[in-house]
Amino acid sequence: MQTTSAKPGGALAPQKTIWERIKGLFRITEFVLLLIIIGLFILGWVINPRFVNPGNLQILFRDTALLAIAAIGVGFTILTGGIDLSVGSIVGLAGVMSAYFMMTWKLPIWLSIILTLFLGLLIGLYHGLFVTKLKMHGFLITLVTMGLARGAILVLTNAFPITGLPRGFTNIGQEYVLGIPIPVLIAIVVAVVAYYLLRYTYIGRQIYAVGGNVDAARFSGVSVDKRIILCYIVSVVCASVVGMIQAARLSLGHPGSGEGYELLAITACILGGISFMGGQGGVIGIVVGALLIGTLQNLLVMVNVNPYWHKIVISLVLLAAITIDYARRRRRV
Repeated sequence: MQTTSAKPGGALAPQKTIWERIKGLFRITEFVLLLIIIGLFILGWVINPRFVNPGNLQILFRDTALLAIAAIGVGFTILTGGIDLSVGSIVGLAGVMSAYFMMTWKLPIWLSIILTLFLGLLIGLYHGLFVTKLKMHGFLITLVTMGLARGAILVLTNAFPITGLPRGFTNIGQEYVLGIPIPVLIAIVVAVVAYYLLRYTYIGRQIYAVGGNVDAARFSGVSVDKRIILCYIVSVVCASVVGMIQAARLSLGHPGSGEGYELLAITACILGGISFMGGQGGVIGIVVGALLIGTLQNLLVMVNVNPYWHKIVISLVLLAAITIDYARRRRRV
């Protein structure tokens, strides 16, 4: 049964049902991805019933949560027409730096976390300044950071992991609240905040405007440079959060952590409907894309596919997503 509400002019308009409100949150792309995910779950259950065991599902959702946080951050840069290739290296750097602060400098956990996030903020700021002030494409400056961060990791660790992290820190990546892994709860908070920012705030509308047409946005009075800088900061800070959670989960700062993460994060974004041209897509699509990637990776493990094939499979998925994105763009022209 539908109820009605009065319009300003006095006419009565039917209120949306709960199902209609739910459908309003998703676009056709996200519905298709959800159907594919359901199909993968059924396939995994048929091939290996352990795929749907609670223990494996907790691993799947924990891995997906980390990917979703990183992908949401990258999604901000892609929305502006940019890109962040440094995600994987920042994940590794943040994990190592947080461990370095705690074990070498003997700093408390809370201060180590704050310093790591502040370092991420500074890196994102310098990305944004190079893009806005020197007009350098995000691809180039983040490519430089990808190499610099990996080099810094090796200098700090001599290619050896930093072990012995305190229990209070490792709980972040290993413990549960009401049966839900803490990383999943963190991802939910990040997704809700990002969703609200992009959908319901003036800043979010400006970010979409910058990605849609940067010149038109500038002529409309949008602070283009500030919005681009903000997006690059969000990307690096999100990657830093993922790096610290991974270090907490492994109980060490590993120099190889985060390798290849940029491929996974970008693939999740494009799968979820974020256009490489900027100005299109949203957080829900990114999360669903991350869930699809996480499910696919877990399924490949459960059916004993050689790990060397995993990147090939993900790369082919990315190729398919990019092809669909470009075809959709051409159809609209």
